[in-house]
Amino acid sequence: MFCTEQGCHLVVTAQSGYISGSITAQNRNDPDDQGGFVFLNCTIMGTGYVYLGRAWGSYSRVVFLNTYMSNIIVPDGWYDWGQPSRQRTVYYGQYKCSGPGANTDGRVSWSHELSDSEAQPFLQLSFINAGTWLQQA
Repeated sequence: MFCTEQGCHLVVTAQSGYISGSITAQNRNDPDDQGGFVFLNCTIMGTGYVYLGRAWGSYSRVVFLNTYMSNIIVPDGWYDWGQPSRQRTVYYGQYKCSGPGANTDGRVSWSHELSDSEAQPFLQLSFINAGTWLQQA
């Protein structure tokens, strides 16, 4: 499954005072599956305290690019959903994100701060097989 959100506004409504969920829970169980979630030029705001994502599938893949993240993001950023083995197989990353929640200093060691070349595949419409389902203007 391919999913991309461009220019969206994610508004989180979570209880203050403790971590109360995650923005994504991508389920990818096959390492050869090319799917994942990509968020490009988005804004994350709201209340409470949440993870960017949790590892629903063993090969979960989520990338945020050029996204503003408010202070509702847990410094760890990502959660292995209580299964440490997934830390070796999931792919979680961010690229040129901004805002207090985008600070990577406290991120889990198994997440990625993407370089320009690492981000390129996620910036292309080919990542979501757009040619097979998006109509040309």
